Amino acid sequence: MITIPAAFITAASGVLYAFIMLGDTALMTEIGTVIQTLAGATGYLTLTALLSAAVGAILRRTTPAVVVLLGYYFIVSPLSRDWLRGYLPDKAGYYMYTPPSPDAINVLTPMQGTGITIAWALIFIAAAVVVYRRRDA
Repeated sequence: MITIPAAFITAASGVLYAFIMLGDTALMTEIGTVIQTLAGATGYLTLTALLSAAVGAILRRTTPAVVVLLGYYFIVSPLSRDWLRGYLPDKAGYYMYTPPSPDAINVLTPMQGTGITIAWALIFIAAAVVVYRRRDA
């Protein structure tokens, strides 16, 4: 379970470092937007770590879990982009850290993206608990 705090610390420090290094550039950003982006990116990576840990617990092997997750993130998700616009965990997670813009049509708000990503993580955690209890019985 050390992966969840590590994902949180890595995401938070990376986004904070980028904000510090880009502080005096021509692009002016508001601190509220940076905090929302930081919280969204940190939450997304933390929920992705939880989802990945749950898939690993369901399969009880790390290599098949990595293959399944990489296959999903790099093959299935790009192919299903047009059909399920924001309801898969990676696409919903994208809206967690992307501030809504008036120019583009956003499918989800950041809170909706967070809710959908949490729901996916909870579904896989519940499935991992069920599988774990059945194997021990």
